[in-house]
Amino acid sequence: MLEVMRNQAQSWLAKVLLGGIALSFGLWGIGDYFMGNHVSYVAEVDGTPITDTQFNQAYERQVNNYRSMLGKQFSKSMMEQLGIKDDTLQTMINRQLMLDEAQRMGLVASDAVLSAYVQSNPTFQEAGIFNPQRYHILTRNMGFRTTRDYENDTRANLMIDALQRAIIDSAHVSEQEIRAQFDRDFEQRTLAAVLINPEDLTKNIKIDNVQAKAWYNAHTKNYQSKLNVSIQAVVIDPAAIAKDLQVDEADIAAAYDERKASFTQDGKVQPLSEVHDTLMHSLITAKARDEAYNLSQDLDNALGMEDTLEAAAKQVGLDIYNSDNVNSSSALADKLLGSDAALRQKAFTSMPGDTVDIEELDDGRFVALSVMHRSEPATEAFADVASRVYDDVRTDQAIQQAKILAQGVLDKAAGQTPDEIAQAHGYAKFLSKSVRRNGVGDDSAWLTSTMIDAAFQTKLQQWNPRAIETSRGLALIYVSSITKGDDKAFTEQKDNLSRQAQRAKGSVRFARWMATVRSRHDIEIHQNILAKI
Repeated sequence: MLEVMRNQAQSWLAKVLLGGIALSFGLWGIGDYFMGNHVSYVAEVDGTPITDTQFNQAYERQVNNYRSMLGKQFSKSMMEQLGIKDDTLQTMINRQLMLDEAQRMGLVASDAVLSAYVQSNPTFQEAGIFNPQRYHILTRNMGFRTTRDYENDTRANLMIDALQRAIIDSAHVSEQEIRAQFDRDFEQRTLAAVLINPEDLTKNIKIDNVQAKAWYNAHTKNYQSKLNVSIQAVVIDPAAIAKDLQVDEADIAAAYDERKASFTQDGKVQPLSEVHDTLMHSLITAKARDEAYNLSQDLDNALGMEDTLEAAAKQVGLDIYNSDNVNSSSALADKLLGSDAALRQKAFTSMPGDTVDIEELDDGRFVALSVMHRSEPATEAFADVASRVYDDVRTDQAIQQAKILAQGVLDKAAGQTPDEIAQAHGYAKFLSKSVRRNGVGDDSAWLTSTMIDAAFQTKLQQWNPRAIETSRGLALIYVSSITKGDDKAFTEQKDNLSRQAQRAKGSVRFARWMATVRSRHDIEIHQNILAKI
């Protein structure tokens, strides 16, 4: 069992499952440490509570993830529309139920399995060797108070993965199902596309001032000035710290003795003289990283005592960086903001007066950022954007005319070939190579995934009944030929397709199992508490 779980911990499913769960539940188990005696229950599973503290931590991680993905489009109202609150809670409930089921079935992640999993994680390694100090630092950065908290969470994730893997692997796929998947994936089609370009119609479209102003009034959101911000920041850079650091030769020799196994080539251990500089650089880098982390903690403590980032930086003896007033475009040229996308994201989603957090960037720098000034986008005057408005109205009318023309052609297209239609109307015609449903076979720039999808929903030598919008215009899709995958290709792909089909079928089985498990348990959600969060 331990060997099975160890193997499963390295599986693709484990990576997906642990990644997803870690995002939402990295702080599982901290309980009411931050909440004192005032604890409210968001939900209860068979009487076991999910506290508002636990939910808040999970939900905040989800929100931060969406903020990173969506950028300027992110908003709290969007989170409400997407139902992220409810999704987070349902995931927490499912996790608790899966843990209970795993324990009931006797699934255990032993200390040996847990230790092997942690020490093999490249995140916690340096030069391929597990680094305990790095482990302590990074788990704290993840939001865990102690490494034990992280290990408890990881142990639970390993148990959940073992359970989910067992259910998914129990699914059986028949020969007929594999063949059907092959036919779907390896069928090839050639298609023709007749394109109606709206740009060809714009020269005959006349726009007056009344139409332009009406359009402007109906689409003011399209004519907004850019969001501008100015920021203050403190940057703690391990690379800069490393320039002033040295290590003793005794430390280098000790590190060499400890890591000899990693300096073995063809059964021979490289002498210290050959790896001296590598070791020295590694030790200096580690020392600089530790000093940077300690400085970040000092700054974090100072932020808790001071009203501003500038005052906190002064207390610790760190320099303040001030940016110019920048927008999303000019920020790319800013010395600090231009160096990291996550920093730009934070600068344009934060508000003046927000709590200052210290972020660790991918390159190892620690950055505390405070927005000093924020100029929200405002609607630009019609006179300033009139030329853009006229172009937009003309383009929109051309597109509407092109849609009418396209539908008119399709209504009479039965029995006509792409060549006949293209010649009769003076439209451009494109012909694809044999292409599979996933796009393999033809990488032409004009051929979009939407056009391919339309072709695979159309019968041989027929027109798709709707025009497809593309960057080149409206495309009328015609299927010229269909070629089925041959038996030789099926034999070559059978094992891979079997695994894919088994995973898909197993995932459906797992979803059904999860629904059955939920039906057997008493789940109570306290909507009044959830609504306050």
